[in-house]
Amino acid sequence: MDPTIYNKIKNIFERNNGYARTKDILEADIHSSHLYKLQEEGEISRIKRGLYRWNGNEFNSNIELIEVTNIVPNGVICLLSALSYYDLTTTNPWEYYIAIHRDEHRPKLSDYPPISIFYFAEKQFNTGIKEVDIEGSKVKIYDEEKTICDCIRLRNKVGTDVVKEAMQNYLKSKDKNISKLLDYAKVTGVKNIVKRYLEVLV
Repeated sequence: MDPTIYNKIKNIFERNNGYARTKDILEADIHSSHLYKLQEEGEISRIKRGLYRWNGNEFNSNIELIEVTNIVPNGVICLLSALSYYDLTTTNPWEYYIAIHRDEHRPKLSDYPPISIFYFAEKQFNTGIKEVDIEGSKVKIYDEEKTICDCIRLRNKVGTDVVKEAMQNYLKSKDKNISKLLDYAKVTGVKNIVKRYLEVLV
C-alpha cells in the first residue's frame, strides 16, 4: 500500500481514538478497498458493518473510559469493561459496557467509541459503585466483587468461560473479599451460583 494512503488512513483512526467508519475513509477520497487490505494484513479489525478499530497499543483504552463517561455521565463502567480494567480477563472487549438506572432515558450514542448500554434495577445499580482516577478524571466503575456478580447474573451475555476465568483470577488476588462478594451475590440474586464457584475453585 502507498505509504501516503496508509498514513492518511491511520491519521483518521488516530483522530477518533483508534476507530474509523467506512464513511470517514470515503469522505477523505480514499477507496474502501484499502480498508479490506488493512484488515487482511491484521492492521485493523472490523467491529461491525462500516466500523473498524486499529489494532495495536497506540490507543489507551483506560483513557477512552473518560470519553465514554462523558458520553454517558450517569452511567457506571460494568461487566467486561470493568473486568478488563481490573485485569481479571484476557478477553479484549471491542465495545464499552455501561450500566445505567432502568428509569434513565437511553443516552444518545455516536458510532465510536462503541458503547453497549445495560439497564440495572435500583438496588443492583447503586450497589458497589466506586470512583477511580484516570489521568485526573473521575470515572465511575463497579468494584471487583460487584463486577463478578454482574457477570455471573448476565453470563449469557459475557460467556461462562469469561466468568470462570474472572473468578479464578479474582480468587488469586491478595485483596479478595469473599464476604463482600457474597453480600453482593445476595443483592444480585446469584448467591447460590457464587457459592458453587467457590466450592469448586477454592
